[in-house]
Amino acid sequence: MKSLHCPWREKYIKRTQNKNIKNDCIFCEKIKENKDEKNYIIFRAKHSVVILNLFPYNAGHLLIMPNKHKKDLASISKNTRSEIMELTSKATTVLEKTLKCDGINIGINLGEVAGAGIPGHVHIHILPRWNGDTNFMPTLSNTKQISCDMNRIYKELRKEFCK
Repeated sequence: MKSLHCPWREKYIKRTQNKNIKNDCIFCEKIKENKDEKNYIIFRAKHSVVILNLFPYNAGHLLIMPNKHKKDLASISKNTRSEIMELTSKATTVLEKTLKCDGINIGINLGEVAGAGIPGHVHIHILPRWNGDTNFMPTLSNTKQISCDMNRIYKELRKEFCK
């Protein structure tokens, strides 16, 4: 069995594990703040949001989630689930057009043991991929290269999403 070690995410995981207050959710905080550029919120829909991941596996790594704090798919309304899937579809189109990616991974980690860094607020990962986007750096030096400026990517994706 092969393992993918992602030590650059340790800071992120420890931050979420140290939250002791039941309703203290980093996603909920960002959604409520209404500081979209600061929080990299790309798009707000009626029931959900699209956010640029601050701890990405690759440049342009998006998260799509309900506005309300829900831990699983069954607990969100049909309208919200439908909207999230429409945003997922739109996100793939926007990433392909804007970042010219060669492929896209889409995933949902339900529960801590499934890999959810923030298990209390369900979210979908939309991860653009390019041929050759992995290399020796994470293995040899515990370093993941993100070769694009997050602020530039945010502005480009937001512009395209809001069309």
